[in-house]
Amino acid sequence: MRSDSNVSVGAWAVAGVPLLVTLIQTVLALLDWTSQDLGVNSVLAPVFDIDVIFEAAVVFKQQPALVTVLFLLIAAAWIVQGAAMRIARNRDVAVASAGFASVTYLALFFGVYSSLFGRGIGIVQLGIFFAIPVVSSVLLVGAAFTHDWSSDVVDRASGELGDLEVAIEDARDAFDTAFETEVGDLDALSAVAPSGVSEARAEREGFHEQCDDLLSEVHSLEGTEDATRLQSEVSRLEARVKGLEPEDEVDRIAGDLRRRVESGIRTEFGGFSVTSRFGGSYTLSNLPTEYREVALPPDDGAVHVEDLGDVLVRRLETGDPLSSLATAVSAATAHYERVEEFVAEREDDIADRVDDVLERLDTVEEQVGRLPEGVRERVRDVLVENRDEAVAGAAAIQRDLRDAKSALHDCKFDEGDRLLDSATKHSRTLVTAAEFLRSLAGRLDHGGTAVDIPRAIDESVVEAVAPAFESHYDTDVVVSDGRVKFGGGHEPGNDERAASGNPSPEPELGDDDGEPVDESASEQADHEDEKRPEEVLDSALYFLRELEEHARQTDDQRVQFQTGDLPPGIGTPATLSNVERFLAHQSDLFEEVTLQSTETPSFLEVVVADEVRPGPALRTARERFIERYD
Repeated sequence: MRSDSNVSVGAWAVAGVPLLVTLIQTVLALLDWTSQDLGVNSVLAPVFDIDVIFEAAVVFKQQPALVTVLFLLIAAAWIVQGAAMRIARNRDVAVASAGFASVTYLALFFGVYSSLFGRGIGIVQLGIFFAIPVVSSVLLVGAAFTHDWSSDVVDRASGELGDLEVAIEDARDAFDTAFETEVGDLDALSAVAPSGVSEARAEREGFHEQCDDLLSEVHSLEGTEDATRLQSEVSRLEARVKGLEPEDEVDRIAGDLRRRVESGIRTEFGGFSVTSRFGGSYTLSNLPTEYREVALPPDDGAVHVEDLGDVLVRRLETGDPLSSLATAVSAATAHYERVEEFVAEREDDIADRVDDVLERLDTVEEQVGRLPEGVRERVRDVLVENRDEAVAGAAAIQRDLRDAKSALHDCKFDEGDRLLDSATKHSRTLVTAAEFLRSLAGRLDHGGTAVDIPRAIDESVVEAVAPAFESHYDTDVVVSDGRVKFGGGHEPGNDERAASGNPSPEPELGDDDGEPVDESASEQADHEDEKRPEEVLDSALYFLRELEEHARQTDDQRVQFQTGDLPPGIGTPATLSNVERFLAHQSDLFEEVTLQSTETPSFLEVVVADEVRPGPALRTARERFIERYD
């Protein structure tokens, strides 16, 4: 390699000798300096005695400016070639300079000096004279091509590799900046164009991977000594890096995504509605202002939720960048979620209350179904079919539920609450009435004479069904002053015994207030406690139902109930003790069951098991009681 460089430099130097000699001769002639003026006449006189040299000087005198300019250009090109070979080490410059010098040299001799062929000069002299530019040109071109450029190519290519690495990183940065400006938050747009966002992400990752691949190729070429391969690979990489065009790539990705987003906006926001679990759609225009309108960025102008789709599409069509639209879509999506959450909260509350009412209506059906056949249909007419205007039966409650759902769908939540409050109140009363009428049938079956009507029940309910009881039991049923008397009625003392399931056809001696009493109250209490669950079924179910209603009003694991709140004849020792024993055996539902006393007033306390809600636990217990003893 070193010898090749020395030979090429030597060839370049040899080619310059005749060039410099002729250049000096030309300059001296142009300045009109003679050999005598320079004191070299003895040296140059023999040279000018040569015919071809003398005639060439004559030709020069005819066109001195042209010849001088051409010689200066040739000399300049020769000097540039030498500098490119020894200093700049640039092959392309060296080859170009050699080519220019050679062509100009040949043009000078065979153009300007062509007139020498007709001046009688010997062929040998002419051959030698015209061989000078030919040989010099061959030496110049040969020197440029045979010079050892490998180290120069490697050095230059290494520098170009560094430039390519910088260019690749710049392209990546330009792409990311343009992507952030034009596209913005893809997560926000995924709500309306999930497939388009997926493709945009894939395109972005594809551009990054393309940059990574180019960087890997650049790094793989570092340290390569094969100049030819290195130069070829660098040229190929330069073309690929120029083809990255990050801004154009972002424009293409953004254009495809805009079309997907527009379609998604029309689908997602074009007809926004919220559907309830009850099968209706909400009238969003009736929502409170904070949910009916949304401040849409970037100007935060108020937009109605039903107009969001049109506003977003209009912004897209007027050229808003996707980054700005993404912010607006994000705000719209978040607002929709707020609307849905707000409506869902109201719906959940109403749905729970509707379920509670429906459970009570099921209980009414259950109690009515257990009545004697002779009174069942009349009670159903009054309590279920609502055929007595004085009584709010199940049919009326169902209408309230339908109206409450309709008010919910109209977003008239206060009206819905009012209707549900009414349905809840009437359903509780209806359950109490159904259970009371069931217990009334039990009293008549066991020969009872009278019973108090619970305060929650209007006398009109009992009056409406009294004829059916009279017909079925073939006895008089009289409703008066909050009491029901059978067969003409008896004194209250007998009623107490009837309530305990121990009727006595004859009145006992009265106390100081004239109230009849048993001969031994303690004996009666003991007898009460010994009664089996089947004997107090109706009062026990009533008590369990009251416990369940009370438990639904709290989420506390500990439920306390005052037995003094029970109607007369329900909170008997037999009823309380049987309910306590039964609940205590439901260990999967209750951890503790404590009855303060079987004598009223007292309290019953239950602690439900972990991960069990009080209301459902007591409902399950009531259902088990029915399955076991009914």
